[in-house]
Amino acid sequence: MTGSRSQRRAGRDPRGFIRQRSARRGFTLIEVIIAIIVMAIGVMGLAGTASYVATQMGGANAQTIAAAMVTKVSDSLSARKCPAIVAGTDTRRGVTVTWTVEDSTRTRWVRQTVQYRPSRGPMKTASYLTVIQCPE
Repeated sequence: MTGSRSQRRAGRDPRGFIRQRSARRGFTLIEVIIAIIVMAIGVMGLAGTASYVATQMGGANAQTIAAAMVTKVSDSLSARKCPAIVAGTDTRRGVTVTWTVEDSTRTRWVRQTVQYRPSRGPMKTASYLTVIQCPE
């Protein structure tokens, strides 16, 4: 071997030229920490979205039950003869449907108000109007 120990330690070859170090493979500690932070933010975003979707689905379930009850009341009133169509209230599964009837020539105007409580949040109210023809 030619060249002194000090030259070899300094990264010089025997002719006095500086050797270039070969590129190291792998990631630096900073790159790994930044990758973990970005991944954690993404996972937290997914968890928040999943929670929001679950809440919305629970509210949609209550709204579906309320709409089904309103449809049932409308169908029941439509099947009656006009003099038998009267105001009333029905409560089932935590959903209350209240309806009023207004007379008109050859029709009955049925205004329905439904109140229900979604899985989270305050009581909600929706109103519907049904016109029933009287064939008399």
